[in-house]
Amino acid sequence: MKTFAVKGKVWRYPGAGGWHFVYLNEKLSRQIKDSARTKKVGLQFVRVRATIGKTSWQTTLFPTKEGPYLIAVKADVRKKESIDDGDIVEIKCELP
Repeated sequence: MKTFAVKGKVWRYPGAGGWHFVYLNEKLSRQIKDSARTKKVGLQFVRVRATIGKTSWQTTLFPTKEGPYLIAVKADVRKKESIDDGDIVEIKCELP
């Protein structure tokens, strides 16, 4: 798996900084974790190039204790693509 798409609801982490995330589903998260080609960084973070609409950025998938990965949606991406908390978005991702 070199590319994949994530569709989900944008939600705001209730802490300082106001980070916004989208959950990957369980099946996709398992496939990424099990992939021998996936290069993991640090505590199982996975580097990806993400794209929403016309905006692309480099980021990492964040592992969670519950299992699925999270992907952060940066403030400048949300601004450029007019994304708010609670919106459903599709994120196209590419593994390096």
